Amino acid sequence: MKLLLGTACVCLLVILCVLLWKYISLKKNLRRFSQELEKLKASDYKQPVKVTDFDRDLVQLAVKVNEHTDIQRQLGVEYEERKKQLGTVISGISHDFRTPLTASLGYLQMIEKSSELSDKNAEYLGIAMQKNQYLKALSDAFFELTKIENNNDELQLEEVNLSNILTETVLEQHSWIADKNIATDFEISDGIMIQADVHFLTRIPNNLMSNAQKYTSDSFGVKLKQDNDRVVLCVSNTIADSAALHIDRVFEPFYRMDARTAGGSGLGLYVVKLLCDRLGWSVKADLNDNVFTVSIFP
Repeated sequence: MKLLLGTACVCLLVILCVLLWKYISLKKNLRRFSQELEKLKASDYKQPVKVTDFDRDLVQLAVKVNEHTDIQRQLGVEYEERKKQLGTVISGISHDFRTPLTASLGYLQMIEKSSELSDKNAEYLGIAMQKNQYLKALSDAFFELTKIENNNDELQLEEVNLSNILTETVLEQHSWIADKNIATDFEISDGIMIQADVHFLTRIPNNLMSNAQKYTSDSFGVKLKQDNDRVVLCVSNTIADSAALHIDRVFEPFYRMDARTAGGSGLGLYVVKLLCDRLGWSVKADLNDNVFTVSIFP
């Protein structure tokens, strides 16, 4: 009897040891499985999920995950290819638009200079020129946007004087500031040097100034300062109706505060965000009372 009881205890102990080993092995494989899944988040990680346990269910799960991952990678490749093709099509259409629009604007300007129009026809001509100029600006914006989105070339980084570039851009705004009698507040520190791609760097402040020109109600400000190694660029302007501005949407493509009256394509700040992302910079927008501010941190 004692022998049978002892044998039963030994068998039970062996079974418990096997179950414990199985449990520990399963936990170990689940942790490794979780780590492998975490690695799959990286787009450049191509290794399949592996398990060291021969548990059939766990192996089958790894197989299904790998199959799913392969499908997702293929869909990603197809998406990028179609996105590139769409960009090429849009770029081509924009280019095709630009040529006849430029020609039509030239003819309209010739008619305008002829001085042989009645007041009513001159008014119609002015409207036609305005609409043509808007279409040309829109096609130019599309053309530039597709170039930025589809350009995966390495950035041409060099040391650039941000203070000088920003000052030149601000001086170019004199005409509309004077015409609208806008109050200004410019604080641009001298000699701030940064590493940047010159084309991207000049495009960013140009788009910020263009946005300010469309929406500024009575005051406009530009600030550039450097605290230790931290550079901050802020462009701010008052707006007439702050309730009409959705601050969480300003970096969306085609968003305009008032599409009925505002000019432009609604791509200006979207392009700013794209360029900042390419340069590895941070950008944010704030609205305090009726003052809209875009802040960039190179």
